[in-house]
Amino acid sequence: MNSSDYIGIDKAIRRQGAWSDSQPVSCAAGDLYNLAFVSGNAGCLLGGARYDCPDHGVTFDGEATDDDVIDCCIQENIQFRYPLLREPTRPGGLRRHDRAIILLHGLNERSFAKYLPWAHQLRQRTGTPVVLFPLAFHMNRVLPAWATEQKRIYLRRSALVDNDGTHRFNATLSERLDNHPERFFWGAVQSYLDLRDLARQIRSGRHLHLSRDARVDFLGYSAGGYISLILLLEDAEGLFTASRAVIFGSSVPTRDLNLLSPLILDSAAEAAITRMYVRRIDSLPGARMQHWFQNHGEGKWVRALSGLMADRSLLEQRLRQIGARILGIANTNDDVAPVGAMLNSLQGLRRDTGIRVAEFDLGLHESPFVSGDYANFSRRLVTEVLDEARYGEAFDEFVRISAEHFAA
Repeated sequence: MNSSDYIGIDKAIRRQGAWSDSQPVSCAAGDLYNLAFVSGNAGCLLGGARYDCPDHGVTFDGEATDDDVIDCCIQENIQFRYPLLREPTRPGGLRRHDRAIILLHGLNERSFAKYLPWAHQLRQRTGTPVVLFPLAFHMNRVLPAWATEQKRIYLRRSALVDNDGTHRFNATLSERLDNHPERFFWGAVQSYLDLRDLARQIRSGRHLHLSRDARVDFLGYSAGGYISLILLLEDAEGLFTASRAVIFGSSVPTRDLNLLSPLILDSAAEAAITRMYVRRIDSLPGARMQHWFQNHGEGKWVRALSGLMADRSLLEQRLRQIGARILGIANTNDDVAPVGAMLNSLQGLRRDTGIRVAEFDLGLHESPFVSGDYANFSRRLVTEVLDEARYGEAFDEFVRISAEHFAA
């Protein structure tokens, strides 16, 4: 497939109002469905008047924001659609598959375009449907006003003293996380719970494309890799007991992340994240977040992935139990998720977790198969990033070893 094919698919996905769950768009990649999803987990987000934890019978005070955005009420983040790519429908109707791959994207993404070649090639190689699921406040789960306010926010971020790395691409997310770094955690919690609910839907037999006992695998890239790993680490309900995961450019300790990038965050926002989740993780988060760190599985693993030594033994012990089902893919040129930090996190300091990590010589973290630097990256985002002919042997090998891992 060429870039025009993928651009057509991306445009079809963006036509949110034109879809029904039962009608696909037929394309060169297969049949594309855009399925409705309603998140029942927005109640954890900022802006609530009070918060109840029914699991432990405790209540917490409301957490208002000072930027006039009530996160828990953004309808686009609650009701949305997610693409599913599968083989063309044959006479006799849909066949329910017994496997699926959920592809989870990186931080600060607004389009599935970059991932369409990944999904297409994985579907062809494995024969299983590929789901592209949007994380909280990403892709089609954003407030539409953020796009129109982008330039104004960028000018405001640029005016901050000593704020390096400002760009129109990272302005909105940078301001949201700089104002309230708690959003980083609660967005991850909502995403985790949404994916758990998707797995519950499959297990209940209510998913049109997947059988009740279907195995759900993950290809988690960057931020999506953390969510994928946490789902396998926790798995309190046994939904992912057989699941396998490919973790790509991800899951390094938070203290080793470099989020300063024109495509991710500016320096002020990165400093706010580091301050809350590394240097002052025991004092800066409020009572509700500390409760989640201590008493909720997903919170426990987010804290463990901060990189603090006290949590490392807990993480490595669990990784030894699930290590055979995880494949790591590291980019030796990755400045965001350095390869050494990824090896330390997934394989452990003694390299004894049983997780294989394959090292690739790629380009930028944000566009690993196309761009080697940030020059003209805005043009590359809409053209070269969709030109599969430019991807080369590294992409073919990435697809091959991922498909091989999922086939086991």
